[in-house]
Amino acid sequence: MPAILFRVCGIGLLLCAAGCLLGIDYTLSWAAEYSYFSQLDPPPANEMTPLPEQNGKVQEGQAEDQQAIEEEEDDCEEFCGFPCCTPPGKLWLRADYLMWWTNGIRLPPLVTTSPQGTTASEAGVLGYPNTTILFGDQTVANDGRAGIRITMGMWLDNCHNWGIEVDYFTIGEKNANFNEYSTGDPILARPLYNVQTIAQSRELVAYPDIVEGRVTADAKDYFQGTGVWLTYNLCCNECGEPCCETADECCCAPPLMYCCRTDLLVGFRYYKHSSSVLIREDLRVTQEGPTENWLFDITDNFRARNDFYGSELGLRTRVHRGRWSLEMLAKVAVGNTRQVITIEGQTIVTPTDQPTEIREGGVFAVRSNMGTYNRDAFTMIPQLGVEVGYQLNCNWRAYMGYNLLYWGCIAQAADQIDLYIDPRNIPPTQDPALPFPAFSGKTSCFWAQGANVGLECRF
Repeated sequence: MPAILFRVCGIGLLLCAAGCLLGIDYTLSWAAEYSYFSQLDPPPANEMTPLPEQNGKVQEGQAEDQQAIEEEEDDCEEFCGFPCCTPPGKLWLRADYLMWWTNGIRLPPLVTTSPQGTTASEAGVLGYPNTTILFGDQTVANDGRAGIRITMGMWLDNCHNWGIEVDYFTIGEKNANFNEYSTGDPILARPLYNVQTIAQSRELVAYPDIVEGRVTADAKDYFQGTGVWLTYNLCCNECGEPCCETADECCCAPPLMYCCRTDLLVGFRYYKHSSSVLIREDLRVTQEGPTENWLFDITDNFRARNDFYGSELGLRTRVHRGRWSLEMLAKVAVGNTRQVITIEGQTIVTPTDQPTEIREGGVFAVRSNMGTYNRDAFTMIPQLGVEVGYQLNCNWRAYMGYNLLYWGCIAQAADQIDLYIDPRNIPPTQDPALPFPAFSGKTSCFWAQGANVGLECRF
């Protein structure tokens, strides 16, 4: 998958580089057939109107007017009109509404059930024909989510060759929840693999005359990014003449052009992806014995955060036909991904008529794998995009587009859950035990893709 995507990104870069050349024939024909620009011929030099003189001297007011006209002409000569195929304006602001999809979170089996009458030793155990998975063993948080993207930019020169842009986007948080309480009907359990007995097993949450309680599970996923970059015009083909007599009129001319330009993008990029899986049990023992009516509050918390910092290089080609425009984008960010994984577990025991005890460790987060783990990984993140726009007037443009982004190495919280358990690591036991569950440190890929619609204002 990464190799294929890098090839696609390479093809996109080549298409952007060729876009300007491919647009030459079109822009020439478009300009010949649809020229919306005024053709203003400068008056011959020998037909300049002489200033009226009085007593052999130029009148003072007329001289000032002549000087102002000459300054305006100089300004217009210095102003480049639209030589690089851009709408008028030195500054621009874009606001996008995003509807993106991601590959989501792949969860292991977390909560199971069995029909009434199933023995306690078989209830909720994976592999038995009557066991049903209530939550987990599926991909969650992979449906569409709404987000926003804000982009600001400005030209650094009158010819619109150099520019600077900055953007920020977020597609928000997506989560999947499970919440169930039972006194024993239905049966609730958390499946696991017992490394002592070398067989599938379970931890009971609700079973008649043994235990009753509630189990909740919450899986979350979040993605955002920001960046700043310089743009430089590599090639440009433009047709038509600017309809202006002064620089101010040039700035306000309607942006009706037939042209194509390709820009080089060089800058800095930051991405953040975070995920978490929280599993919690509130139990009461109903089985007769010394622990009857004891309360247990058990928490397993897995969190993962990925921060990417790197440079970004890309090409962007824009083709204008009158008020319509087509933009193609291909870029790649290269840098370091800082991965931070945190595993925490806790068990609060409230015995009958005794003080509450707080013990470290839950069921999947215990002394063998709890802690905070850090790692750095070299990363390349390619991105492809296409956008179609329509110039509403001199200052406003509406557009819609599509983007695809691929992040090849991230840590996901769900990947750190190990179902191989040594029961001796589960509180309150403190006996020597095998190192299960273990810290896996697994990584996986992440992709995000979707549509955007927005407005751009230039002024």
